[in-house]
Amino acid sequence: MKPFAKIPLQVPRSGIREIMALAAEVEDVIHLEVGQPNFPTPAHIVEATCEFARAGHTQYVANAGVPELRRAAAEYFEQRTGVETGPEHILVTPGAVMSCATAFMALLEPGEEVLLPDPGWPNYGMAVSVLHGQPVSYNLRPENQFLPDLAELDSLVTARTKLMVICSPSNPTGQVYDEALMSGLLEFARRHDIYFVSDEIYGDIVFDAKHVSALPYDDDGRTLIISGMSKSYAMTGFRVGFTRATPEYVELASKLQEPFVSCGSGFSQLASVVGLEGDQGCVAEMRAAYKQRRDAVLEVLRAHDLYRYTPGGAFYLLVDISATGRDSRDFALELLAKKKVAVAPGNTFGAMCSDHVRISFASTEEDIREGLGRLCEMIRELSGG
Repeated sequence: MKPFAKIPLQVPRSGIREIMALAAEVEDVIHLEVGQPNFPTPAHIVEATCEFARAGHTQYVANAGVPELRRAAAEYFEQRTGVETGPEHILVTPGAVMSCATAFMALLEPGEEVLLPDPGWPNYGMAVSVLHGQPVSYNLRPENQFLPDLAELDSLVTARTKLMVICSPSNPTGQVYDEALMSGLLEFARRHDIYFVSDEIYGDIVFDAKHVSALPYDDDGRTLIISGMSKSYAMTGFRVGFTRATPEYVELASKLQEPFVSCGSGFSQLASVVGLEGDQGCVAEMRAAYKQRRDAVLEVLRAHDLYRYTPGGAFYLLVDISATGRDSRDFALELLAKKKVAVAPGNTFGAMCSDHVRISFASTEEDIREGLGRLCEMIRELSGG
């Protein structure tokens, strides 16, 4: 038979999923590798989901999403950014990952370049490559606290650069971009006339300062804001994401969903309305718990002289394993085998953190302290210290 397509074969498998699969075969593993809230979906959202399913909201819905959720999501963005937003600015997708993929489908011609963070979520590069775009990494260096260098960005732009992706709060670093940096990034995008995709899926999980969205700094409609229900509301399995963009983009991207996913599920989308419009105490409680766990992580790292930086949001942190001399994938495999702790290898997020591993503190504080303690022990053992 004729071979499979070349590009999908060349796209590497996510290192996170590799460790997850191996960890599933080991008993009594402490899981610090997965970006999955360990809280149950709030009870009032679960109950609403059941009610909507029983009421018959189990059929196809509009490509762009049910009107109720488009209105609720528009209000969500307007309340948080102060930027006027109507339902015509909202595209609902089956998860925020589809929001990203739809953006690449709508904006990229074959061979056009996308500026992607390194380290950054590997799915960005996978999707760009499969859609025949060209990923170009911009460095988030450890010595710069994993933040973009605006001067370096200028050197990466070519005639084929079409868009830039940022993520704040960041996966995998947990870093949060402040107003000055966000303003500078949008000025950079305007100067080079490129689209700007801001992944803000962790925007409600910020600990030490208010979240800064890219939206208020966009004055010409070049910015797409990606968000959704998965992280803030512990609704990963509901697969509800949404994009805030111009009405023209929403019309185009809605059409593109038809041949790939058709639409999301009606009962999940209607339950998301209940989440967005209901009591936000559940979001605040989860955020407070993540902050407490973040602080526990920092306490353990300081005790082992491994503290490097303080993540301002999300539920991730990169741990420096450079003292071991090990490649991050090799370290993660050895840690799983010897200490029964699963972490994500840094090189799955890019070259800048090939000597780091990512931990998720979306776990119990007991598991975090024990698992991170074992990780620190492994670093000490392998480094001879």
